[in-house]
Amino acid sequence: MRSTCSLYVDAGYLLASAATRVTGTSLRGGIHVEYPPLIRTLIDTAETLSGLPALRVHWYDSARNGVPDTQQERIGELSKVKLRLGRFGVNGEQKGVDLRMGLDLVAHARNGASDVFFLVSGDDDLAEAVEEAQVHGIQVVLLAVPTLAGKPHGVSRHLIRAADELDSIDGAAIDAAVLKVDRKPEPEPEHALITPQPTPRPAPHQVVAAAPRPAVRTPLDLASTISP
Repeated sequence: MRSTCSLYVDAGYLLASAATRVTGTSLRGGIHVEYPPLIRTLIDTAETLSGLPALRVHWYDSARNGVPDTQQERIGELSKVKLRLGRFGVNGEQKGVDLRMGLDLVAHARNGASDVFFLVSGDDDLAEAVEEAQVHGIQVVLLAVPTLAGKPHGVSRHLIRAADELDSIDGAAIDAAVLKVDRKPEPEPEHALITPQPTPRPAPHQVVAAAPRPAVRTPLDLASTISP
């Protein structure tokens, strides 16, 4: 059987670390990922470092009820990619991903699937599985996403001690495949048009007719009213 290398990719770690590098936050919603070139970068990195052809990329991610969405189905259809899905917990956290990765590392090591395993993860919980794989003569190399300063992002020190080697994925290749999403500000709600009402004019003052002045009687008038 020919010598090969295999990759085990924690998509949660890879995408969160890449998002942090590109946008400053780990939210997946802030990035657009070109998966074929990103996965090609992982394969090229593993083959260059090991000098061996890649047997397969095992891609671990979470899905609602373990059912792949459209993007995950497309990833699983890529050449040399094996989709391995956990599920989401009540609070949206990954469930079953680390367990699947650990079990696969040990089982594949026992079966001698490849000579070198490349692990793209930073989770401390995988340290025991790494050490068990090494018992079966497998070399385990960590592949980390580099920060802008060139340091490995989010990799447990315990996991680093357990692995045989720590290397980084090419930062420029990550920047080319993981793009920041520029979110447009939401439009302000349109206010209902209010028809201006005419300003009421004050009622005109009523003109009160002046009371007639009493007629002024002269002595001649008084004399005419006296009967003879």
